[in-house]
Amino acid sequence: MRRAPDRCESHESLVPRGRQRVHVDLDGDDREFWSAFEADGRWCTPLYYADHLRQLPYRLAATLEAIASAPAGGLLFHCGGGWDRTGLVAAVLSKAVGVTSDAAVADYMASFTNHPRAAALHGVDPREAEARTRVLADFGLTPEAAFHGFYTQLDLGVWFERSNLDQDVLEAVRTWRGQIS
Repeated sequence: MRRAPDRCESHESLVPRGRQRVHVDLDGDDREFWSAFEADGRWCTPLYYADHLRQLPYRLAATLEAIASAPAGGLLFHCGGGWDRTGLVAAVLSKAVGVTSDAAVADYMASFTNHPRAAALHGVDPREAEARTRVLADFGLTPEAAFHGFYTQLDLGVWFERSNLDQDVLEAVRTWRGQIS
């Protein structure tokens, strides 16, 4: 997943032999949608997730279709920081299989803990986690509270109805590709 096609560097050498890399543009370039979130810093926090699901449902649907149709075996989905696009997708997948809010929040917060290593790998500012935390503080929230608020309010039944996903994709998401009954 990536913010935009032109902002995704190639790491083809990191893809194991026999595996494929699939790029899914979760965000798109809808300036009308993104301008407000970019202006006040919410674009890289859970504060945009609910609006994204409401206004751009086809974006996440494409991501879930790619996950559901991936070949058998290991699957990795990611973004640069782990709390932006990855956080949104992980929240939806976790909620779909009944992960508790405490466990989902802990998973989300691991992205902040792991950020220095991820920043070094991707060559990005290692202070980005601190910047996201400051933005959320401006809205009276911590990263934990922001993610928890989204996760507990997430109604996948409603979103699944609006998403136009095929039944086989929904089944793959609800059972983590048949691994959870």
